[in-house]
Amino acid sequence: MTLEPNIWLWLISFAPLVLLLHLMVLRRWGAAEAGVLGWLVTAVLALTVFRLPLDAVGLASVKGAFESITIIYIVLSAILIYEVANAADAFAPFHDGMRRMFGHPLLQIMAVGWVFAGFLQGVTGFGVPVAVCAPLLIGIGVRPLYAVVIALIGQAWNNTFGTLGAAWVGLQQVTTLTPAESATTAWQTAVLIAVVVVAGGLMICWLYGGFRGIREGLVAVGVISLAQGGVTVALATWDATFSGFAAGLVALVAVAGLARLPMYRRPSRVENSRLLVPERGPDTGGATTAPVTQPGSGDGAAGTRHVRSTTAAPATADAGPTGSSTSMSFNTAFVPYYTLLVVTCLVMLVPPLNDLLSRPSVGLGFPSVETGLGFVTGSSTWTFEYVTHAGTLLLVTAIASYVFYRRRGHLTGGAWRGILSNTVEKSVAPTIAVITLVGMATVMQASGQATVLATMVAAWTGGVYLLLAPIVGMFGTFITGSNMSSNLLFGNFQQATAQAGGLSTSAVLSAQTGGGAVGSAIAPSKILLGTTTAGITGEEGRVVRILLPFAIGVTLLLGAITATLS
Repeated sequence: MTLEPNIWLWLISFAPLVLLLHLMVLRRWGAAEAGVLGWLVTAVLALTVFRLPLDAVGLASVKGAFESITIIYIVLSAILIYEVANAADAFAPFHDGMRRMFGHPLLQIMAVGWVFAGFLQGVTGFGVPVAVCAPLLIGIGVRPLYAVVIALIGQAWNNTFGTLGAAWVGLQQVTTLTPAESATTAWQTAVLIAVVVVAGGLMICWLYGGFRGIREGLVAVGVISLAQGGVTVALATWDATFSGFAAGLVALVAVAGLARLPMYRRPSRVENSRLLVPERGPDTGGATTAPVTQPGSGDGAAGTRHVRSTTAAPATADAGPTGSSTSMSFNTAFVPYYTLLVVTCLVMLVPPLNDLLSRPSVGLGFPSVETGLGFVTGSSTWTFEYVTHAGTLLLVTAIASYVFYRRRGHLTGGAWRGILSNTVEKSVAPTIAVITLVGMATVMQASGQATVLATMVAAWTGGVYLLLAPIVGMFGTFITGSNMSSNLLFGNFQQATAQAGGLSTSAVLSAQTGGGAVGSAIAPSKILLGTTTAGITGEEGRVVRILLPFAIGVTLLLGAITATLS
């Protein structure tokens, strides 16, 4: 349907998002509470203003509930991995091992929260990097709130070409590009991704220590950015589906090399970094003690325990509530994540195996719906490839890790009871939040509210649309939680807008998916994955307050670059 610019309809469509941000950012509501009210307001507006039939509102909400299953599955499995590692008391030796490999605390944070998170996004995606890396960052002494923030920043850059190019393939599915246009779009997108890489690295340094943090981390940012962004640019036009994985892999090698530089073997000059739980130094025979914050301790000011640093004897794992006092090496502590990498690479990167395991699936069809205002949402099918799903890969990893730790004597016979109990307890609030937030997004799409928001922005911006095109992509990822979904939702619209305005299609589409990558840092569903596994459920608003200026600033920068390139 063709819409005339209508400020009232736009404001009404924007109201649920304003309410959501108000409740989470200003009122400090958790995502579960805010999501319920946000969905309710969205449904009422769909019924009254957009005249979506009641059964269609219900249908859209049910569709959202089914789409939520894929996210909730990841949440449950990721929590389970954490609980297994925590019960085995694996985070203390992990902390000491990271100190041995990376002497500089900022490089430790970059290695886990930026490089490893980006690599995981290149292979798995779907929120797994946030769910996995937030607890790992806590394990090296990062405050839980900032552990979530850093993991979200660290995975954002690989949200277009990562996960074997899922978002890029989605963009191609809903647009009509010639081979030349596709190559140009891939290259321009890679350039924007390189900008996101640099911005993310600098942001982590700034959070660590302001301008001093940037000075200390500048060399690392340059090298890692060259690996992540440079490889993406070099390979995007050759094989877009492989470039994200390759860039993440090269970055892993690069950060290992950085650890050998003398400048990153010296102590940091940044004192009292906001990212880190303050270290304490009781009389330990010359060794300092580094706190390992347990999830649930908020910013990490309390609820800490201490382990001997690398200047002391090799790390040993203290007896946890369900574990044993058997010593544990760094490699043993990292077994869950080694296992995850091996399982994921086998399933995702071996074509015959991936093809075989992708066949089992379940699906449910949803008919098209039409509102009283003439908005039509086409029919769709929800498909769940449960064997190759990221949640299954995490679940297999959790089970394998439990068996490994049990046989090595790091877990007692009844440890599984506490592990399952804690997993269920921690999953209740995020399950409610995911269902309501995704349901809110599907109702917005079915009623036409999402279309109104994007269409009116295009109509009102006219010749400056190139500057704002990334905002549409960021908005799409914000409401759907996925850059791929954002591309599927707005890719065709972005191309039509570019053609109608005589703009470069390649420039607008690269802005769409580039902005979508940035939007993944503030997507509520991904934030929930982080706060849940970090044990700070209900703090989603604080995460948004930290990341929103970063996301908006980088997105506007991408718009300026897009306008310049075209």
